[in-house]
Amino acid sequence: MMEQVIKLVIKDQTITKLAGYVLGRDLFKKQVEGKVDLNQAFTIEFPPQIDFLASSFIQGFFGEINRAIGIDGVQKNMDIISNVPNVKNRVVQGLMTQ
Repeated sequence: MMEQVIKLVIKDQTITKLAGYVLGRDLFKKQVEGKVDLNQAFTIEFPPQIDFLASSFIQGFFGEINRAIGIDGVQKNMDIISNVPNVKNRVVQGLMTQ
């Protein structure tokens, strides 16, 4: 099994915070959708300058993953590399309050 790692690209290096449902959904569709088998272990890697994910971005980006494999699948299959503190817990909490 090949390791599945998606390194997200944010062209504007001055952006440190990601917010907005539409931005999250669009980033998912352009950089993740169809490039990873969500039913297997996979990793999403955010650029190092990103230090905050707003709940609206979480719902737009990770909501697509949640709809495909559910919250249990998210917790089991997904890993996140990020400088956002407690990022995976924050994502799971953001999805559960959707």
